Amino acid sequence: MTKTDDKHQESNFNYVPINQAQNIANKQRVIDIMQVMVNVPLAQLDDAIQDSYHDDADVNVTHPINELSGLEAIGEQVWRPLRHAMPDVERRDDFVAGGRYEDSDWVSCFGNYVGTFDNDLLGIPPTRGVVNVRYGEAHALRDGKITTSYVFIDFLDLMRQVGYWPIAPSLGREMRWLPPATHDGVILTPQNEERSKRTIKTILKMHDALDRYSGQLPTRAALDEMEMVKHWHRNFMWYGPAGIGTLRGLRGFEDYDQISFLIAFPDRGSNDIGHFIRIGDGYYAVTGGWGYLQGTHTGSNWLGMPATGKLITMRVMDFYRCDDETIVENWVPMDIPHILLQMGVDVFGRMRHQFRQHNPISVSDWLLSK
Repeated sequence: MTKTDDKHQESNFNYVPINQAQNIANKQRVIDIMQVMVNVPLAQLDDAIQDSYHDDADVNVTHPINELSGLEAIGEQVWRPLRHAMPDVERRDDFVAGGRYEDSDWVSCFGNYVGTFDNDLLGIPPTRGVVNVRYGEAHALRDGKITTSYVFIDFLDLMRQVGYWPIAPSLGREMRWLPPATHDGVILTPQNEERSKRTIKTILKMHDALDRYSGQLPTRAALDEMEMVKHWHRNFMWYGPAGIGTLRGLRGFEDYDQISFLIAFPDRGSNDIGHFIRIGDGYYAVTGGWGYLQGTHTGSNWLGMPATGKLITMRVMDFYRCDDETIVENWVPMDIPHILLQMGVDVFGRMRHQFRQHNPISVSDWLLSK
């Protein structure tokens, strides 16, 4: 198999086992760090960050935060704004998995921050009501501290919750992501190494099959050439980011995401950047790329956008749950605002403009004004 035929380098991927006691300790450490970040008194936040991150830690966050380096930036651009926006914030993990990839121990999580939205977050106006802010993450650890993080926060979904929608309607269903149907996504027990290896191999085989797409119009024959039916459960759930939405089964996936995506990016594929994470943990797996997926935007209507002709790079993660043979659930954080920015659309600028036009006030303010 040549490199061209094996874009995801499945043939070169050697599953690296991880000591299960260490893996569990890593996962518990990340859980504890994140709970401290949302619960420590603000006066002690800087000390908590120093205890949790290496001094030169790199944290990559979805647009408009983007790439950060160093403890001060992490505190001032991630944790303080979140704590200020939701003073009573809770962090609820639905998924915590770990493993080893490219000489690093990794822990990956997804879930929701839940709280009362009392103050602006990146210019998104508060509602003074409850919101849930969806996140998906991957953290590399060394000596019990985070060295590198990739953090996907669905700011577009928060805009939706407060009543602002700066793009075309989603084709899928906008809804809160469900936790794994088996309710065992926070993995704090030892996992069988062969099972973990088999799970990530299942994912890489599906990735390889996706790359069989010919680049022609996605006719039934062209879609069938990728043989997705072999890799996915008949009633799989696909939880997409705001702007795409949640889908069910192969028909739903094709009708409401895949076909429009292939029309928009007929040459889509991976580049030499590579995944930043690629792990299996029991029946779960995680992959992620920060600009790894790219395509030339030559077709219209994905996200309601006309073709721009631009080469677009995409930040995306995938969290998977498998059964013995197929993929049953897939949660997909994607940096939609960053993709749209490359297409010439600043959703944060649109949101600010809309907010200035409407100038809404809260119910309590309205009542007090009477």
